[in-house]
Amino acid sequence: MPTLARVKSSNLSFAPSYLPVAVFAGGTSGTGQAMAEAFAQQMKGRAHIVLLGRNAAAAGAILSRLPKPTDDDGWAHEFVPCDATSMAGVRAVCAALRARLPYINFLVMTAGENCLTECWETHEGFDRHLSIRYYSRYLYVKDLLPLLVVAKEKGMDTHVMSVQAGGFGATIPTDDLGLDNARRNTIKMLRGVMLSFAAIKGMVRGGAYSDGLVTHFAAQHPELTFSHIFPGQVTTPMSMYFNLGWLLTPLAWLMTYVLMPLIQKSPEDCAQYMLYALFKSERGVFIFGQNGDLVSSHVCEAAHGADFDGTAQKVGVRHGEPMKGYGGSDARVKLLIDHTERVLGAIP
Repeated sequence: MPTLARVKSSNLSFAPSYLPVAVFAGGTSGTGQAMAEAFAQQMKGRAHIVLLGRNAAAAGAILSRLPKPTDDDGWAHEFVPCDATSMAGVRAVCAALRARLPYINFLVMTAGENCLTECWETHEGFDRHLSIRYYSRYLYVKDLLPLLVVAKEKGMDTHVMSVQAGGFGATIPTDDLGLDNARRNTIKMLRGVMLSFAAIKGMVRGGAYSDGLVTHFAAQHPELTFSHIFPGQVTTPMSMYFNLGWLLTPLAWLMTYVLMPLIQKSPEDCAQYMLYALFKSERGVFIFGQNGDLVSSHVCEAAHGADFDGTAQKVGVRHGEPMKGYGGSDARVKLLIDHTERVLGAIP
């Protein structure tokens, strides 16, 4: 496990000759904001940084603090409004970025929402937790991949990173993938009163589905780098209070004010660990722990076509190779991707 000093030293050595383009989905708050700011500091502002999010005021404040190079060699720092609960909106944003960006080197997805007591359905009919933690991320990757391919063809670094629950190995399920049944069985009068099983499922499955997301696209583009990483417990606005429902308010206070401060790290330190992993651009799919430490990896081969060989049903195995901290199987990932393409395809 790398020390913070080693991580910072390693990050300082990243100095590309080209102008890097980095897109941070969820970059206006929390870990995403910290990563964008650390990235800008590392590049001394010489980068094209795109923040995707909903909070324009927060984005303006962040952008104003980023270092500004004195020369004009194409650097830019910008905010693009994007609501991760709207798949149509995400599609439109990605189409606009594809039309004007020359390439993308780093695509970082950090958006999340911590609510253990309520589950909602978006206006498009998706589970809100899964919209933010999975479906929107799937669209970001699928729709922006052409720009990452361009960067790789130019000999540049590329990395697609999903910041969520890397290494937990939560199993990708085979039923109720969109949590329609879980929401339907929720007792509405208990919302906000106690923990919601459907809400917890949405948060856990978001992490499991990220395993499937990165391994799927890594198989489609074996020349690129994909990763799923766990940020750890970070002192961000989203983690300032654990809402467990009013029945468990005393436990929520204990967790928020006593237990969590003992294990949380600052956003600045977290960002250094995340960049340590992000600056690795070996081809394949990688699962990282909270300190940027490698949990497992797999190099996909373009020639691999045996989706249903003897290990296809084994959880924790990708194309016949065991992966520590991985919750998918070849068959389960295919089931998840088929489901995802079907439901997203129904959105105008």
